[in-house]
Amino acid sequence: MSLSSKLLDELRSSVGQCGRSISLSEGQRVVLCEAFECDPFAASIDEIVLETPELANATTSQLQAASRDLALRVNYLLEPIAPIETDAQGCSVQMRSNPPHKDDNGARYYELLLRRGGLASLSRYEKQPGQPRTRIPAALTHEVIARLIDDFSVTVDSL
Repeated sequence: MSLSSKLLDELRSSVGQCGRSISLSEGQRVVLCEAFECDPFAASIDEIVLETPELANATTSQLQAASRDLALRVNYLLEPIAPIETDAQGCSVQMRSNPPHKDDNGARYYELLLRRGGLASLSRYEKQPGQPRTRIPAALTHEVIARLIDDFSVTVDSL
């Protein structure tokens, strides 16, 4: 059973529960998901992470290529994502919604991180005028959550 299928099973069994930390593994890959709420079709998540050995020794250029591939694959979120910053010293690539969602209350955006050491993650942030950014729950359908895990996996498989 794939990681995404295992995660879907866990989300479905968590319907009605609040504050659920999910940790699943398949081989050497681990999925971590912090779910605030789960309903039959969606979940509000704080963060979703894929830990994988394929990223353990990735170079900056490999992470940049992976981020471009991931930006093409992940075209189903509220806003499109794009690589915005590469940290050569820390060997990571940060991606964000491009453009972010803006309204009178500020901006909201997804942030994806690919980091050497074995991490691919997704979170959602809000930035109100004059305030520091804060992480907010991302409301995602179960299908979108599963696709994210599959797309993270396919992307790191290509390294």
